[in-house]
Amino acid sequence: MGKIFAVANQKGGAGKTTIALNLAGAYTYDDPELKVLVIDTDSQNTSVRSSGVGEEPLPFLVAGLAGAGKGLGRQITTMARDYDLVLVDCPPSVDNPNTENVVQVADFVLVPMDASPADAWSTEGMLRLVRRVIGPDPKRCGIVFNRVNTKTVAYAEIREAMGEDNPYPILKSTISLREVYKSSVGTGTTVFTAIKGQRSNKPAREEIMNVAMEMLQIIGLAE
Repeated sequence: MGKIFAVANQKGGAGKTTIALNLAGAYTYDDPELKVLVIDTDSQNTSVRSSGVGEEPLPFLVAGLAGAGKGLGRQITTMARDYDLVLVDCPPSVDNPNTENVVQVADFVLVPMDASPADAWSTEGMLRLVRRVIGPDPKRCGIVFNRVNTKTVAYAEIREAMGEDNPYPILKSTISLREVYKSSVGTGTTVFTAIKGQRSNKPAREEIMNVAMEMLQIIGLAE
């Protein structure tokens, strides 16, 4: 059965959809033979909608399971049997049953956050859910800073604060605020399939690939 990676946080606008789609793009770019599936469990269906607006099909499949109900976890594990990797885009709420159902079956939960107090508070709530459902195993969950400027004092302070009383690693890799991420979702592409020559494509690809590879390292699938 393929590995199941969840992208989850209870704060809307944390970048879950953008990260899930671009991670799928990274893994298929790194290995075109890899069978990758993105599952959209948010009722807004942004991942599903994005996958349908591109001029060319994405190199991975996107499926919507927002209405699966109590059987969501079972459906995800069943679908994972046919894929090498499944990335699940979760709803922006810890109170939505879909979020907990996904966390229960995930091999790894990636929690994206911005370097702001509001994001820190919402991330703490998400981490409490993860810890309650799957325990404090540092190989089962990680935090990634998204849309950040790593040279700011705010980033340094929030990063240090998130490391306190937190059993899960904070990824060394970070994702910057780049227009190409917004445009990729709106055009049904990823930074690995977006129009060549876009100025920010190369650094964006490097950022996402670094996150993708570091996730594999954390769970022991890469050195």
